[in-house]
Amino acid sequence: MKKLIAAVCALLAATVLLCACSQSKVKPLSQVYSSIKEKVELSEFDDFNFVSALERNYGITSGEVIEFAGGVSASEDDPEEIVMIMAADSKSAEHIQAVLEERRQKKYDEKKDTDPEQAEMIDGCSVDRHGMYIAMFISEKADKMREIYNTLLEF
Repeated sequence: MKKLIAAVCALLAATVLLCACSQSKVKPLSQVYSSIKEKVELSEFDDFNFVSALERNYGITSGEVIEFAGGVSASEDDPEEIVMIMAADSKSAEHIQAVLEERRQKKYDEKKDTDPEQAEMIDGCSVDRHGMYIAMFISEKADKMREIYNTLLEF
């Protein structure tokens, strides 16, 4: 009986260890955003604290979103913008990706005649999608932001 109990305990310990090792280390988007803000110097930002900010800025509804983080520059002259969203389903992910692409293009169109330098920077930015995760980084430091995002979400 002692051998059976010892074997069961060993099996349970091995199972717990295997489960713990296989757990993903993916961070919530709020932590990814905090990490970006810690590692990348940003202008003053109006953070998205409520899903209503997504609806107001992009037309993205609460039913399309599981999780989100980001913000827009507090200055109207600064096009800097960070949007990270985990979509509720693939249809929502497609819609969110399209909406963010339209937003990036609109920002480019607004700047191309008045501020060619900013327009070029916006043109070099992109909307990225990995499954249900969609992100848009509009910034001179977009590459660094994307690197942090991809690392913490293990893309």
